Amino acid sequence: MVRHKGLKILSLFLAVTLWFAVGGEERTEVTLSVPLELTNLSSDLVVTSEIPSALQVRIMGPRGLIRSLAQGRLVHTLDLAGFKAGRHSFPLGPHAFSLPRGVVVSRVQPNPLVLTLATTLTRTLPVKPVVSGAPPEGYELKELVVTPAHVTVQGPASELDKLTFIPTLPIILNNLSSSTTLASDLDFKSLHLTLKTPAPIMARITIAPKTMKKTFSGLAVTPSPQNARLQPAKVAVTLEGPWPLFKEFKPEALKISVDTKNLKPGHHRLPVQVTLSSNLTLIKIDPPTLTAVIGKPRN
Repeated sequence: MVRHKGLKILSLFLAVTLWFAVGGEERTEVTLSVPLELTNLSSDLVVTSEIPSALQVRIMGPRGLIRSLAQGRLVHTLDLAGFKAGRHSFPLGPHAFSLPRGVVVSRVQPNPLVLTLATTLTRTLPVKPVVSGAPPEGYELKELVVTPAHVTVQGPASELDKLTFIPTLPIILNNLSSSTTLASDLDFKSLHLTLKTPAPIMARITIAPKTMKKTFSGLAVTPSPQNARLQPAKVAVTLEGPWPLFKEFKPEALKISVDTKNLKPGHHRLPVQVTLSSNLTLIKIDPPTLTAVIGKPRN
């Protein structure tokens, strides 16, 4: 007791001073948002209940300590080693948190923390693309292929037993007038599923102009090379081709004729001929033939 008497007296003085400093400091109360971490969960289990991202912990103590705790990073770790499938309740009392002396916990929310653990199942399911909207006028979706076509997912058996496919998030087709490849993702909705092997989901979209038919009526027929009186003198022409070609198409661009070469005077039944762009297909001429009346040459 008498050895180093001076040091012992100094230590006692400092301890008493510190005690009075802390004990006499103004006390305050705050609520801290403490992140929750789950550890050591068995690989064949999954949490199916809602997990709060953080616990709301109400603490009271000296202002300096409270300020220091608020500026630090508190984390509450919940060890799930050894737990089986089922519903488990974890009380979160004042002693569940490691805090400095002088700081007390007055309230924790949620409390108790209730977790439901379920046995997991692994299944390989096809990926089904989901589309939203439509291409602009005159264009259509020809093909949509997602890769990978199948994915292996892990989740509660009660959820996986009901699934026959995994949908993608909606793939937006609005304003797509040409083929493209877009990144997508799987839509697990509110299910507790995870990819066993994460992989990017790509959607290969084939967009093409719509094929349409259009009939142009009252088109004049030209006799060539000889002049002739035609009965009827006009026909209707039905064409087929990509929509964009029809958008700006003018029927005057069609060359509609009958061949009167080497014909003698009189009445002749002649086929109507139509010359058109190689990107358009002639479907019908109405009527397909007409009568050409060639007069006798004048002396």
